[in-house]
Amino acid sequence: MSNRIVVMGGGISGLSAALLLARRGFEVTVLERDQAPPGELAAIGDWHRPGAPQTRQLHTFLGLFRQHLRTHLPDVLEDLLAHGAEEVGIATPSGEAAAGAEDLVVLASRRPTVEWALERALRREPGAEIRYGTSVRRAEVQDGRISGVLVRGGVIDAGVLIDAAGRRSPLRDEFTVLEGDEECGVVYNTRFYRLLDGVPRPPLKRGVTTMVAGDGFGGGLFYHDNRTFAIGIGRLPDDNDLKALREADAFDQVTALFPEFEPWLRDGASEVLTEVVPMAGLRNSLRGLAPEAPLGYGVLGDALCTTDPAFGRGASVAMHQAVMFAEAFAGDPGSLPGLVREVTARAKEWVRPWYDDSVQADFVRTRLWQASVDGHPLPQGAGVPPVSLFSLMEAGEHDPHLWQAAQRVAGLLAPLDSLDTPENRRRLQEVWASGHRPQPPSGPSRADLVEVLAASSR
Repeated sequence: MSNRIVVMGGGISGLSAALLLARRGFEVTVLERDQAPPGELAAIGDWHRPGAPQTRQLHTFLGLFRQHLRTHLPDVLEDLLAHGAEEVGIATPSGEAAAGAEDLVVLASRRPTVEWALERALRREPGAEIRYGTSVRRAEVQDGRISGVLVRGGVIDAGVLIDAAGRRSPLRDEFTVLEGDEECGVVYNTRFYRLLDGVPRPPLKRGVTTMVAGDGFGGGLFYHDNRTFAIGIGRLPDDNDLKALREADAFDQVTALFPEFEPWLRDGASEVLTEVVPMAGLRNSLRGLAPEAPLGYGVLGDALCTTDPAFGRGASVAMHQAVMFAEAFAGDPGSLPGLVREVTARAKEWVRPWYDDSVQADFVRTRLWQASVDGHPLPQGAGVPPVSLFSLMEAGEHDPHLWQAAQRVAGLLAPLDSLDTPENRRRLQEVWASGHRPQPPSGPSRADLVEVLAASSR
């Protein structure tokens, strides 16, 4: 039986797992169906990834992702920072530092830039190789164990197969079972830009983002590496009045309505980098290993769980699961096939609360948006809201303790159940007793968007 570990998929989850395992002395082969990234970062915008279309969307790299880079892959973090990524503090709403909150830092970068840096690091590892343009046709199984994978040209021997090929994995339906599956209930349209040289970066409201909300839609601006940024607008899948957002002229006219975006989009401030890129068919999904899955087969990243990208959790979840695999393998390298099943189960249970939270948040948002689209907006509650990530983040504008508690959970640095504590409940009540109430959206209404989109289509 071969000791080689084959990682199927060369995205963030696959590259992270392969790099961490190679540095622990394992022989690793990554199989990626798409082509290799460009050698120079300046050409990263032209990297064609048909197998991972989500790479063209905006991404956030939360505190947990940055923490794992700093702890386990400091050279990759250093390389990213040297090539235009930025560390941005979120210890306070204004981004100022705060004692005891040194972990509240996020990484501003496009996803292809992060993958470019991970791939550069992996290529330097003597025990690792990456084969691009290579698709797995099937897993080879002998006596109930992984013995290799079949690709064009023959069989690659392996004792362990880690499936990091995402939602389109050719083995996912064969070796995993669906344990949860719900529509996200949203379609996103995104466009990338770059601030022109000499233009100061406008302020952001929350770390690397400025979020906007409306009656039946939402969106935000996300700052990335090398002065690039992206704007995304979300709508209900069946909201035909807003479908024209996928058209460039219509999208530009709508984004011009938001005062939060004006400093970034005004004449002479930035240039457009991409067309408008839609993202639809999104689902919250959770999988586990099927009873008949062969020993030595494991799953991580989007092949195991997907959540609404609005929360920005995907890359950080993938990195954390890669760390889980690497640490477990290093602790007991003599029994890898059995460990793969065990770690996959642990990774699934770790991500389950975040999956459940995404399902619940999407349900609430869809209900609110649909009511607005139908012309019957739901009334706001009159009393102190229950403790939640969103209520603490709102109240955190007036209470640093609540802000940091919310940001640690939002960044996956603390579990969801750490929010509902006696102190947080008391502080939330005090903020409300002081007269604070969530501010209504200051930007355009849905009717404004519909009017602009209708005019643009004439």
